[in-house]
Amino acid sequence: MNIKYDMFLLLALMGTASAGAQNKKAAKPKAKTTAVKPAMSAHAKALFDEMLPNTQKIFVIDSMVVSKDNILEAIPLPATYGRMEKTADFFNNPAKEGYAFVNGFGNKCYYTEMGTDSISRLYMQEKVGNEWGEPIPVKEINERFTDISFPFMSSDGLTLYFSAKSEEEGLGKRDIYMTKYDAEEGKFLQAENIGLPFNSMDDDVIYVEADADKMAWFGTSRRQSEGKICVYAFVPSQQRQNYQKDEMTDARLKSLASLIRIRDTWTTPEIRDQEVNRLAAMKEKAKSSKGATENADFIVNDNLTYHSAQDFRSDETRRTYYDVIRLRNDIKSKENSLEALRDKYHYASASERNKLARQIMSLEEKTEQTLRDLKTLSDNLRRAEMQLIRR
Repeated sequence: MNIKYDMFLLLALMGTASAGAQNKKAAKPKAKTTAVKPAMSAHAKALFDEMLPNTQKIFVIDSMVVSKDNILEAIPLPATYGRMEKTADFFNNPAKEGYAFVNGFGNKCYYTEMGTDSISRLYMQEKVGNEWGEPIPVKEINERFTDISFPFMSSDGLTLYFSAKSEEEGLGKRDIYMTKYDAEEGKFLQAENIGLPFNSMDDDVIYVEADADKMAWFGTSRRQSEGKICVYAFVPSQQRQNYQKDEMTDARLKSLASLIRIRDTWTTPEIRDQEVNRLAAMKEKAKSSKGATENADFIVNDNLTYHSAQDFRSDETRRTYYDVIRLRNDIKSKENSLEALRDKYHYASASERNKLARQIMSLEEKTEQTLRDLKTLSDNLRRAEMQLIRR
């Protein structure tokens, strides 16, 4: 009996030890689990779902990952559109935090500055003679947003982009917003979230547009390691175009809205190659110019030719001059696209040629219309500038 009892006790102890070992093994994976990235809040998720059907269709040329402190180095903005720099450099004061933008005319500056309450606010200054005037807080924006950064005024002098945080209108951290200046009221209109694919649940920090050159950039921390920003270079469209939700699956639309694959935004590889070359040329020009203002000749009359925006006598005619440059570049872009389509047509099969022929005819009509628009706008600009000269 004693032997049987001892054997029974030994087997029981072995079973208990085995169960304890299994419990330890079961607990081991829990110790190795890593922190999961927090999901989008219910409010942000609802906002994302609302934005998704209106995802803007863009042509992303390329992307570059940089340190968040070197983000401006990834944006070769031509000097004619202005310059962006750190607020500390603009004021020559290392204690100041934020970023400043000076327009192409060099007479207006928008900048952000951290207050003693650790809140970043937006200010504007105008140059009077050779001196900058008193800072004017942009109340319409400061009252609605926090963590404001990277202000950028478009060449029309009216459209302001900036990055900021909003609990009501944002998807997560900072989003990119746009507002228009109402000259009659002397204030900015209510800013709007520019939507997808520019914004995400991560930190979306900058939007810069060289509209006359049909080039733009925006920066985001999505899918990046700590301290890194991905800057996307893309071709902005004159009129917003959205993806057609009914023509694709939800998964594909979400992929485009998040820019999972920039290849999916390309129309044709040939056109993408042209845009890559154009972007490379802009980068080289930015390196060689070293801040010099870019010029484009405009014939006012038989005896007078302007060589830069500074030659025009009012901000209104200067803005029209930029519109003229925009149309000139648009025509060049359309002509390059036509050349690529015609080359593709030459080597295409019979079935492909029918589709390409329709695309070519449509683009030819658009090019002719743009040429007519350019002539009308140029004539109007000449008349307006001549009236100023005669005064």
